[in-house]
Amino acid sequence: MIERIREHKRAMTAKIRVVGFDLDDTLWEVEPVILRAEQALAGWFREAVPSFRYDRVHLRRIRDQVLETEPHLSGRLTELRRRILIGALEETSPDLKATTIADDAMKVFLEHRHRIEPYPGVAETLAELSRQYTLAALTNGNANIHRTDIGHHFDFSFSAEEIGAPKPHAALFEAALSHAGVEASEMVYVGDDPKLDIDAANRAGLKTIWIRRDLRQGEGETRPNETISQVTELPGALARLNRAD
Repeated sequence: MIERIREHKRAMTAKIRVVGFDLDDTLWEVEPVILRAEQALAGWFREAVPSFRYDRVHLRRIRDQVLETEPHLSGRLTELRRRILIGALEETSPDLKATTIADDAMKVFLEHRHRIEPYPGVAETLAELSRQYTLAALTNGNANIHRTDIGHHFDFSFSAEEIGAPKPHAALFEAALSHAGVEASEMVYVGDDPKLDIDAANRAGLKTIWIRRDLRQGEGETRPNETISQVTELPGALARLNRAD
């Protein structure tokens, strides 16, 4: 399937062949998504495990303990949250089936984690871009783009959790280049974080487009090829990059 997509899009005239996207705070605002998922999870615990109080302060303490002994979990957000829940449940009562409950709880959390609200114009812009480019999602977060309402626009995705190394490590970009069969110069990465997205992708040899939003201040150590404020400006930015090559 990916070979057919690749050959079809290589036949077009664009010099850029792959457009990679960060997800959280690039295609949607992540804070309200996480808050709603947390609320849904707390409600589920009240019904399913009345003896367990879903307390975020308590969970942060467990989180610190887990990361102290297993720092590699900082790049595996789903497993990290699962381990935190297991630890908190075990502290509540040794009689609870902590692992089973945590597994069920994570299903609830992830269901709501994927109920995202894209920024205005995102769906329409992705639909337009997908007719000319291969679209990829490359994220440090635990959102699976194919579980969202805009996932059908994407040809493939990789997360830091499955690759084993979060940005700014180059592993996500290297996986995408290998999967798509393109050179770094044929791919552009779009993100909101000047360090984890723009600096990291620049150092991997990709072109970069920075979506500069008010919620994230400052700049990175390198310069993006293009700077925009909304996803709807992407077609124009990509056209300028293609003309510049």
